[in-house]
Amino acid sequence: MAVRAKTIKKTGVEDELQKNASAREYSVTELFAKGEMVYHKIWDDVGEVIEIGNTDDGISKMKVAFEKVGIKSLRMG
Repeated sequence: MAVRAKTIKKTGVEDELQKNASAREYSVTELFAKGEMVYHKIWDDVGEVIEIGNTDDGISKMKVAFEKVGIKSLRMG
């Protein structure tokens, strides 16, 4: 008798691990793009870049929607 393998669907934990693996660690010297995943070491949190812009004095910034700490504005580049 042949044994069939079960198809196992991804759990939320596996989805989370995959998302965290694709996130780049935040560094003020790096540039990020809208939609990119960012990992912030101090907050131990992952978020998605939701907005890119500049301050009035020309400093590059981004808004990131983090899972734990919420929306934060961060300098970049």
